[in-house]
Amino acid sequence: MAMQAGLEERYFITALARGLEVLGCFRVADKGLSNQQIAERCGLPKSTITRITYTLTRLGYLAQDANHKYVLGTATLRLGSTMLQGLDIRELARPMMQALADSTGTTVAIAVRDRLSMIYVDVCRSTAALSLSLQVGARLQLAASAIGRAYLAKASEAERQEILSRSRELDDTVSDSMQQGVARALHDEAEFGCATSFGEWQQDINGIAVSFMPISGGQRMSINCGGPSSSISQEYLLDEVRPRLIAIARRLES
Repeated sequence: MAMQAGLEERYFITALARGLEVLGCFRVADKGLSNQQIAERCGLPKSTITRITYTLTRLGYLAQDANHKYVLGTATLRLGSTMLQGLDIRELARPMMQALADSTGTTVAIAVRDRLSMIYVDVCRSTAALSLSLQVGARLQLAASAIGRAYLAKASEAERQEILSRSRELDDTVSDSMQQGVARALHDEAEFGCATSFGEWQQDINGIAVSFMPISGGQRMSINCGGPSSSISQEYLLDEVRPRLIAIARRLES
């Protein structure tokens, strides 16, 4: 085992990993980040970040705005577009997602896992004024969100252990939260056949989710349905929405 681990480390390119970490630290709400802000998010020295951002800017993966802060460059769009075009399941899922969103007044989304987060790859929302405004690319916590818990419930034991190991590398708070998320995911899957998050991901948001392996192949995904707790109650989601969401998930993997 130690020999295998050592062999794997020989193939790990630290400089490349750091560059990808820099690209991954940008969030949807960011207006632009300085080298210092990027350094703080990535936990790396500012001098290292300065060299990385210079290189990524030269390659078009970053750009500088009028305030000389960094934003994602157009080269990243090529990567994202290629990835999304490879998700054929979205074409099959979208009509069913939109129909569910329209008839229930909710927001419906599908997501894939990225380390300790789930990333939305498609979103359908109702015309209800209070529907959620999350967009493609939004990140949700794996442990606290329904869509993340659905993934945890159906992941293999080996993958769950890998996720727990990643969380322990951060801090005790993240590790404890992840352990609680796994326990809650397994409990809800056994009791409801879906994952739930009622005011836990965000205080005023209720949601349920189901995980599935796409019929088109590729990595495991999850589909969720939710909305503001003021208009979308726990009972409504479990009694009315849950059977339809489960049926959609089964359709997407059969």
